[in-house]
Amino acid sequence: MKVFPRRRGAVLVNSALGVALLGAAALAYTVLDDGSGTTAAKAPARTATVTKGTVLATVSGTGTLASPTDAAQDFTTGGRLTAVKVAVGDQVTKGQVLATVDTTAAQQQVDAAQAALNTASVNLTKARAGVTTTTVQQLPAKANGSSGSSGSSGSSGGGTSGANGTGGTGGTGSRGAGGSSASAPAADPSGQTAPSAQATVPAAPVAVPEPQTTTISTTKVDEAAVAQAEQQLATAQANLSNAQTALAGTTLTASVDGTVASVAAKAGDTVGATGGGSSTGGTKSTGSSATAPSGFIVLTNPTGMQVTANFSELDSLKLKKGEAATVTLNAQSDSRFNASVLSVSPLPVSGSGGGSAAVQYSATLQISGDTSKLRTGLSATVSVVTGEADNALSLPTSALSGTGSSRTATVVHQDGTTDRVTVEVGVEGDTTVQVLTGLNEGDKVELASTSGSNGFPNGSFPGANGGQGGRNGGGAGAGAGVAGIGGGAAAGGAGAARGGGR
Repeated sequence: MKVFPRRRGAVLVNSALGVALLGAAALAYTVLDDGSGTTAAKAPARTATVTKGTVLATVSGTGTLASPTDAAQDFTTGGRLTAVKVAVGDQVTKGQVLATVDTTAAQQQVDAAQAALNTASVNLTKARAGVTTTTVQQLPAKANGSSGSSGSSGSSGGGTSGANGTGGTGGTGSRGAGGSSASAPAADPSGQTAPSAQATVPAAPVAVPEPQTTTISTTKVDEAAVAQAEQQLATAQANLSNAQTALAGTTLTASVDGTVASVAAKAGDTVGATGGGSSTGGTKSTGSSATAPSGFIVLTNPTGMQVTANFSELDSLKLKKGEAATVTLNAQSDSRFNASVLSVSPLPVSGSGGGSAAVQYSATLQISGDTSKLRTGLSATVSVVTGEADNALSLPTSALSGTGSSRTATVVHQDGTTDRVTVEVGVEGDTTVQVLTGLNEGDKVELASTSGSNGFPNGSFPGANGGQGGRNGGGAGAGAGVAGIGGGAAAGGAGAARGGGR
């Protein structure tokens, strides 16, 4: 076949374009290839060195500040306010008079109670004295004795004849003791008895003693009446004490030192009475929220400020009384205070645990240091130290595998070789862990394996292979497009050559 000069030129042009297109396709493939045909250089292992230091284990919670000495001051006796002696912002001391109410009714009650007490006291005295009854009784008469006993009669001696025949004189009878007897008459010489020279004396009359009497007094105490009088006295004393307390309650005094935070009324207003009077229970806390006390007058005192914070159920199990903590004010992140755990509630925070809400428990901590500029209700973040190991071997937690007290680690030697060892751990901090056994100071331990420098497995981001395939496909498409362009140009050249031949 004979080739015309023009057609020969077109063939040469087409051949040159084809070679160029093949080169471009090869270049595109080389540029867009992902390098899977070559072995990537292995990235050096990342290591951590075992060092000595302090390992701290902490748990964190959030809460609000509250003062246990915040106090609501209220009257125990209501009435019309006669004076309010303080204003908001005033500094007061314990016992200082804050306000007063009218005392007229309260004083009347005291007077009436005092009078009732006096009457009850008199009644008790009478009841204890009892009732005395007086009676007169006659004593029994004594027996009367004889004035004397009868004397023994004397024996008359018969006269004896004398020698001259004259009769002898009879002997005189002896006188009985206590009795009297007449002398015997002298014998008349003619033989007749002569009359007695003494007359007979009659006996004296015996005196009859008058009857004797005695007076007897009997006192009778009614025990039932005494018990009733004692009860009445006790009631009267209680009533007087209550009346005196009510009278004292007309004057409101400060129960603690502090600053007046609020005053609810002014002189001339009527205020009610509260059964408990002034309350010094401090700010009430519900979980991590604090509610300031309310009353006629409220006193605040930042001394002894506390914080009540909520912790997760897992962290709350690590809390113990006396553990050290740090309190950071949310409004002033550079304001930090030392604190210690006072108590941990055994009950969950109200509202937690229901539905999908996480269970939380509250803990109260005592803030130390100068708290004079703190205020009730400030929000804070609390960090409690639950474990501490000083001068201990430690390394990052990520250098160990497993959980619990026994874990494993990969030790990297200077020659690049590695060994798998068992490591006993102690205190586990936020980012580091205490090493008890298995490692020595200065050992290098391989961190968690991450191939490549981007931290993802296989050294590529998720979907990177697909993206690379897309790029490869795009390169192939581009090469095909170039080839198509070249083919069109070749076809055009061939057409031009054919037209020129004709």
